[in-house]
Amino acid sequence: MEKNSTYFDRLAEQWDTTRMQDNGKITQLVKLIGLCPGNRVLDAGCGTGVLLPFVKKEIGSDGHITALDYSKNMIARAVSKYGDLGGINFLVCDIMDFVKDVGDAFYDAVICFNFFPHIQNKPRFFCCVWEMLKAEGSLIIMHDISRQTVNGIHQGSKAVENDLLPPGETVKDWLLKADYAVQLVIDSDDRYFVKAVKGDKR
Repeated sequence: MEKNSTYFDRLAEQWDTTRMQDNGKITQLVKLIGLCPGNRVLDAGCGTGVLLPFVKKEIGSDGHITALDYSKNMIARAVSKYGDLGGINFLVCDIMDFVKDVGDAFYDAVICFNFFPHIQNKPRFFCCVWEMLKAEGSLIIMHDISRQTVNGIHQGSKAVENDLLPPGETVKDWLLKADYAVQLVIDSDDRYFVKAVKGDKR
């Protein structure tokens, strides 16, 4: 993902001013995840850390977040904003490489917030996440804007024009084939949310 990391390195400084977040909607999406105090969470593709305070509120002081991004500048921004929040480990790493450094069954939830379209090998990604999740752990794919809006933004930039968000039902089918149990799919005109749980078929 070297090409994309360079692209996001360039965007990091202006990201929070050009992309206005909807705190109310993000709160609603995070509530759908079903996090609990003490949970361990991987924020995959964390960017400038938009999601971190929302997740931290749910998991409390006993919980832990791994904030992972392949853009060093995005991570630098996230650290500058939330480095003092506590219980967060910030890492510059590709998610596909990170799995090699994590013990099996470590996370209660792996969250892809505004990140999933940038994953090039999605079947391999599902397998990687499976190994990281505890039994009954959740993989969350979510956006605080519609799929159509996501794809319109990406198609307007040469660097990510092919990084498109598939229909929710398509992602559901992929997850079922990867042995996940899909609990919720929302693919509406203002948000996108898929929750899949690690089952016991393997």
